[in-house]
Amino acid sequence: MTVLVTGGAGYIGSHMVWELLDAGESVVVLDRLSTGFEWAVAPEAKLVVGDVADRELVGRIIRENKVDAIIHFAGSIVVPESVADPLGYYENNTCKTRTLIETAVREG
Repeated sequence: MTVLVTGGAGYIGSHMVWELLDAGESVVVLDRLSTGFEWAVAPEAKLVVGDVADRELVGRIIRENKVDAIIHFAGSIVVPESVADPLGYYENNTCKTRTLIETAVREG
């Protein structure tokens, strides 16, 4: 099975990537590296730098890698930032998640 892990260069996402690889799954990581790190991604995983709201990119990843499942960790989590910029957090955590889901559904 091939799993797309969004936010897979962050702390929680990168640990999920390791667990999936240990279970014998193929993993593609999509991360814009705004808070994650390239070095945190397991070398056995394929890293794609980009945004979950990029419909063309996500669609291409799903098609080219024959993605079977998506685990979504790409989200903003800093509480003081969320208070200072609630609309930015809404855009990143809600709107972009919806776009990711719509793209996944479209791609089958």
